[in-house]
Amino acid sequence: MRVISPVSSTLGVLICECDGYNRPFAEQQFLKQLCQYGSSFGLEVCIFDPNTWDEENKKIKGWTWDNTKRRWHNTPRPLPVLLYDRSWPQTDDERYKFRQAVTRLQSICSLTFMNSHMPHKGKVIALLSRDAYLRHLVPPTIPFNGPLSITRFLVDHGPSLFLKPAIGSQGKRVVALFANPQGQAKLSGRTSNNVSFVRNYANTDDAIERLQRWIGSRHYLIQPNLELRNAVGEPFDLRVLMQKNEKAQWSLTGIAARCGDVHTVTANLHGGGRARPATEVLTEMLGNVRASALLLEVRQHAFDLVKKLEQSLGRFAELGLDFGIDHRGKCWFLEANSKPGRTSLRALGRHAARAAITSPLAYASSILLRKPGRVIHESNRL
Repeated sequence: MRVISPVSSTLGVLICECDGYNRPFAEQQFLKQLCQYGSSFGLEVCIFDPNTWDEENKKIKGWTWDNTKRRWHNTPRPLPVLLYDRSWPQTDDERYKFRQAVTRLQSICSLTFMNSHMPHKGKVIALLSRDAYLRHLVPPTIPFNGPLSITRFLVDHGPSLFLKPAIGSQGKRVVALFANPQGQAKLSGRTSNNVSFVRNYANTDDAIERLQRWIGSRHYLIQPNLELRNAVGEPFDLRVLMQKNEKAQWSLTGIAARCGDVHTVTANLHGGGRARPATEVLTEMLGNVRASALLLEVRQHAFDLVKKLEQSLGRFAELGLDFGIDHRGKCWFLEANSKPGRTSLRALGRHAARAAITSPLAYASSILLRKPGRVIHESNRL
């Protein structure tokens, strides 16, 4: 519980600037909509790269959308005190510079971030695995620690497994290993450019050796290949978008199924997948009764997970939670995203798609524009 006095009606959105004026940053459509809807919540939205801080003038370069001229423009602006992170640094150097710039701003002004930091996937899995109520959702997971770790995992969990980067998104650089009874092996995954690939090997040892070279010094997690495929054999998962509302309470904005190509191992939309209503996909797979019960189960798991993550990691304005459903109808937690996309929610209709955009604005308004001395009770810390 904390009292926040209104000091500004500006929501600052953190981004990484790109080269070129025509495309100054990523997610332009989403950020444009934030600017357009902001006034409905009494907010002005200012988009900026923390590296543009001008120490002499005490201002940043703030981008806003000009709806009349239909273009972006920027002007020097005071530093907003409430920040919504939608930055996408692409390289280690960009990530380092971004973190340094944010740290510099924090030393200048007391800033409030709408989302806490989400640790890497291995730490989230470890956190949930220690929870007696949630651990049944977590697939067996170990860190990749050389070829021997893969060999042992195959012995313990069957002839196939799945490897994913501990830090990463959009399904990039994931890979599945399949070993058949004849001793041959296959690798199926996605490159760093999100292009799917399949490679066949004469034996499992050759495939594991190739994996070792491909992973190198990167941090990877090993999990069973859960065979998360729908009724027509497409890989799929469920994206649950959880968002805070104007009362600082969690609400479920929507549940969409993301379906990939039948010949690939991932369902991420950035890799060419498509979104469908979860109800349709689960009904085709398991029938109406089981699908309805399963959606209620996923919904409850989502509320339980955001509560646990907030208790352990700090406040979040929104979280994208990914679930897998295997052929038996067993529900698995896959990962949590503190910068969830909105594309999959379009499959659920106009209301869900709009709520996905406006909910962060409603929550930001509840923080910035509340009356002095008014206390909003939250289950987490600022």
